[in-house]
Amino acid sequence: MAASRDKPVYSRWLEKQGVPRGAYPEEVCRKAAVPPDSRNCPALEAVKAVVLHHSATESGGAGAFRVFHRLVRGWDDLGYHFVIGNGTHTGDGVLEEGRPLRCRGAHARGANEFSLGVCLVGDFNKGKPTLRQMNTLGLLLGRLMKEYGLSESAIMLHSRVMGSKTECPGRNLTLAMALQSIGLLEEREG
Repeated sequence: MAASRDKPVYSRWLEKQGVPRGAYPEEVCRKAAVPPDSRNCPALEAVKAVVLHHSATESGGAGAFRVFHRLVRGWDDLGYHFVIGNGTHTGDGVLEEGRPLRCRGAHARGANEFSLGVCLVGDFNKGKPTLRQMNTLGLLLGRLMKEYGLSESAIMLHSRVMGSKTECPGRNLTLAMALQSIGLLEEREG
């Protein structure tokens, strides 16, 4: 999201997420939106899985989520390796890079050491991913599967990570939908 110098973009987004008004001035938010130096990040070991998430928000993008993760959660960086926009802060289906691929994520306790995190913007307990988001997800998953030699069993929903207690990625983003997006599962009629 391009933040205008005179318009508080990130601080207003944080307020919509329940963060008290004024807790983080816009200038602080803008600095937190910039990816940090990752030269000394904990290394991601061999990639064995891709974990799918929803943001559980109506709007957002990598910059807004990075601000939230760094300022509110106290993390070093955005937890996800990729964010797929829904047309609010970035274009619908636009792929944003998050945490560097060589760095361990902070997206799914119990799987961060060996997985990449992909977040689709939206609350998929209330709505569904857009067609463009699903098309981008399919292209990304296909690329990652090829690059890391992964099979379809390596695609996981956050809620299915051992020890997770979450509904993420919501009831309207299923593993079947993800596999359909890369052509590994035929869409069923009826």
